[in-house]
Amino acid sequence: MLKLPINSTLGLKGSEPNSDVLSALIAKTEEHTQIIARLELAIRHEWQEKEILRNELKRFRFLERENENLRHDYEKIKSHLEEILLERDEKMRLQLDTIEERFQYLEAITLQITPRTCQTLSNLGVKRTGRYFIDPDGALLGDPPIKVLCDMDTVSTVVLHDSMKNDSEISNCAAPGCSARRVSYDASLKQMMALMNQSHSCHQGIKYDCSSAALSTGDVHYAWWMDRHGQPQYYWHGSNATKHTCKCGLSGDCVDLNLPCNCDSEAPQWESDSGEITNKTALPIAELRFGGLQFAGQKAKYTLGGLVCTGEAPQKENPATSCSSLRQAGNARTGYHLISRKNGRLDVVLCRMDLEETDLRSLRCVFSSPVGRLPQDPSGRWAKVDR
Repeated sequence: MLKLPINSTLGLKGSEPNSDVLSALIAKTEEHTQIIARLELAIRHEWQEKEILRNELKRFRFLERENENLRHDYEKIKSHLEEILLERDEKMRLQLDTIEERFQYLEAITLQITPRTCQTLSNLGVKRTGRYFIDPDGALLGDPPIKVLCDMDTVSTVVLHDSMKNDSEISNCAAPGCSARRVSYDASLKQMMALMNQSHSCHQGIKYDCSSAALSTGDVHYAWWMDRHGQPQYYWHGSNATKHTCKCGLSGDCVDLNLPCNCDSEAPQWESDSGEITNKTALPIAELRFGGLQFAGQKAKYTLGGLVCTGEAPQKENPATSCSSLRQAGNARTGYHLISRKNGRLDVVLCRMDLEETDLRSLRCVFSSPVGRLPQDPSGRWAKVDR
C-alpha cells in the first residue's frame, strides 16, 4: 500500500483535486490487492500441481520398479516353461518311439496271424462292424493282407472298390457299350479268389436305373458287365450266364411281362433293374459297359456294390497233415483237430492257431488209443501220450 506523508495528507484536506487522487490511489490499491490475491491463488495451484506431479513421478517410479520385477518374473517363468516343454517333448518322443516299436511289432504279428475271413474274426469273438485286415490266401503266403469291411451284423466280408457311390450318372453315348467303367478293388484278384474259395457263398449287388434306356433290345446288347476273365456277361441277377435276364424276368413280374428286364421296356419314366450276381466263377465284376443313350430324354444310372462273402466253405474230407497246413486251409480255430501222419495213422492234435509255430506246442495222442484223461508234465502243460 502506498503511504503518503502526514503533512501531504493534511495539505490535501479540503482540496477536491487531492480527494480525486486519493480515490484513485485507493482504487489502484484494491486492484493490486486483487492481483496479489490471484497471484497467491495461482501459486497455490502451481504448488498443488507440483505435488501432483511429484506424486505421479513417485507412482511412475514405483510402476517402473514393478514392471522390472514383472519382467524378471516373466523371464524366470519363460525359462521354466521352456525347460518343462523340452522335458515333455523328450518324454513324448520316447513314448512315440515306444509306440512305433510296439506298432511295428503288432504289425509283424498281424502278418503272421491275420484271419482269413471276417467269419474267422466272428468265431474269435469280434462283434464290432468295421474295417479289418484279413489274409484269405494264408498268413505269410502269397499276397499281402487286405483291408475289408467286416459286417458283423450279417458276418460278411465285404471287399470295397472305387465305384461304391450310389446312383452314378452314365454319360450319354449311342454305340453299345461305349461308356466303360473299370472297377478297381481294395484287394488283389488272387486274394479275392482265395476269399471266395474260403467262403460258403459270395455275391455282388448291381442296379441299373433307366429312363427310356434299355439294357438290350432284340439281339442288340447296349449294356453288360465283364467278369474276372474279361468275358462279357448279360445277366443281371443270379448265376445264369447263358442268356440276358434280370431279377424281374426270373420272378415273372417285369413291367412288360414279355421282356426279361424292366428297363428293356424303354418306358419314358424311371424304372429299375437290380439284382445280385452269385456266380463265384465270374466274380468279381471287373468292368461295366453302357450305351444306347443318344437322345436327351434317355438317362441311366448305376450302383455297384462290393464283393460280399459269407460263411465258411466245406472242409475237405481228407484230414490235414499238420496244424500249419490246417491253418493255411482256412481253419483258424484253436482246439483239437484230426491230423493225418505220413504213416497213415490219424492223430488227434491240439493246434494252437494263435501261435506263429502252430506245431511246436501241439498235443499228439494216437487216435486209436483209448480215450482217457490227458496227463500233464511237471511244468503243468499237456504231455505227449503214446500208447
